[in-house]
Amino acid sequence: MIGHLFTDAHLRHITVMTAHLISSVVDYADRHDFADVPTPTPICGLSIVRARQPSQLAGTLYAPLLCLVLQGEKRTMFGSHAVHFSAGDTLIVSINMPTVSQIVAASPEQPYVSLAIDIDLGMIRSLQAELDINRSDERAQPLDSASIAAGACNQALAEAFLRLFNLHDRSSAEQAVMAPLLRREIHFRMLVEGHGGMLRRLAHSDSSESRINRAILKIQNDYASAIEVKELADLAGMSIASFHEHFKTVTATTPSRFLKHFRLLVAQQRLTSSVDAVSTIGFDVGYQSAAHFSRDYAREFGHPPSQARK
Repeated sequence: MIGHLFTDAHLRHITVMTAHLISSVVDYADRHDFADVPTPTPICGLSIVRARQPSQLAGTLYAPLLCLVLQGEKRTMFGSHAVHFSAGDTLIVSINMPTVSQIVAASPEQPYVSLAIDIDLGMIRSLQAELDINRSDERAQPLDSASIAAGACNQALAEAFLRLFNLHDRSSAEQAVMAPLLRREIHFRMLVEGHGGMLRRLAHSDSSESRINRAILKIQNDYASAIEVKELADLAGMSIASFHEHFKTVTATTPSRFLKHFRLLVAQQRLTSSVDAVSTIGFDVGYQSAAHFSRDYAREFGHPPSQARK
């Protein structure tokens, strides 16, 4: 539960609120036959995960999101870093990231339950401009330069999530009016969180993080092409040495390793969602040799791509 994260004055209120929210989310997921994977709700940008048992390690291509864990525990690994987050924590994924994730605490009686919303970087930058959150303010707060960071949720943010989720059984007119307002409130509260440092930096278009993000978007859009590190460094407006340093700070890995991991996760998704030949998928994600693709895939996932559909 998340009561221990707040002052004594808020303890009783937040514990009751969270218990109610967990019960409501689980009931909603059960009534709509949700699988144990992120599932969208009718509220734009809001999704639910409800899992009744721990999961295997699985590759995930994270888009920017904010996740509030209500019950259970999960870990996510990216590059050389691992992030654990459990009940009462929020996870902020600031940029598109290939990761490996696993639900580590869940049971039929106490399923893993989380809510997540997509992050709108345009909204983050709009709020930053309105509020004039500048770099001196940023330095006064605890920061995490990594693209994925977890920290304790505060009461106001948890309550905003509750109000957003509760729109699921309201009229379409109320959803249309209130959902954008609540999403904006959640973005504001996320922006000023202690572990929202990466978002605050991305709000500045000239920051090194924003320039690295431009290179990452290039990889995301053109992963099947031959991409040289110099091309990415030029896009970021950095020397190759500086680009390597900043890229590793943000992603905990090198540009070439990031590109390879991204290609293999896209391939994994294709293998489990299509009937295309293994060699075709390998070529489509940028490999020039089917044998090279099979070797890299087996090294990454522990089995050859031919077994991914079994």
